[in-house]
Amino acid sequence: MVAFRSKQEVREYVWERIKPYSTFPPPHGRIPNFAGASNACERLRLLDEYRKSNAVFCAPDSPLRRAREIALEDGKVLVAAKPHLTGFLMLRSRSRELAPKMATIKGMMRYGDEVRPEDLNVRIGVFIQGCVAIDRIGNRIGKGSGYGDREYRILEENGQLSEDCIYVVVAHPIQIFDDLSYLVEKHDVRADVILTPEEIIYVRERS
Repeated sequence: MVAFRSKQEVREYVWERIKPYSTFPPPHGRIPNFAGASNACERLRLLDEYRKSNAVFCAPDSPLRRAREIALEDGKVLVAAKPHLTGFLMLRSRSRELAPKMATIKGMMRYGDEVRPEDLNVRIGVFIQGCVAIDRIGNRIGKGSGYGDREYRILEENGQLSEDCIYVVVAHPIQIFDDLSYLVEKHDVRADVILTPEEIIYVRERS
C-alpha cells in the first residue's frame, strides 16, 4: 500500500499512472478522461436510484459526457455546473438524437437555461462527479479546485438534493485506492457509489 503525504501527491501519482489509459485531453491537471469511461457511465442505468430519479446533477468533466447523454436520452432533467463553477444550467431533452450535442460543454451552454440554485424546481436524485482518485470508503480527491465539493454543498444548502440522493463517482480502476481517509478534510463530501468500466462498487462503511 502506497502512503501519500498529501492530496497533491496522490494526484501526481494518478496522472502519471493513468497516461496509458487516458484519452483526450491529456490527464495532468484535470479530471482524467479514460478509455472505458462511457462504459462506466452506462452503469448508471443499473442503479435503482437513477431509474427512480427525475433529475440528475452531472459535472462538466470529459469522462462524464456519456452520463450527461444518458440522462437526456432517458428524459431526466439534467442540472450541470458551468465550467469553473460560474453558474448552473438546467437542460431538458429535446430529442434523443440531439442528446450527444447537448451533453458537450458547448452544447450545454447553447441549449441549457442558466438558473440560480435557489430557483431550481427539481429534486436531484443522483449527483455525479469524476475524480482524480477515490477510495473504497468513498473519499474522493479532485483536481484541487474544490469545485466538486462546492457544487454538492450549494445544492444541498438550497434544498435541491432529495433525501435519498446518492453521490456517484465515475473512475478508472487505477484511480481507486483502499483507504485515503488520512488525507480527508472537513469540507470533503463522501461518495456512495463508484462506477468503473467493469463494475459497480458500493462504498464500505468506515472502519
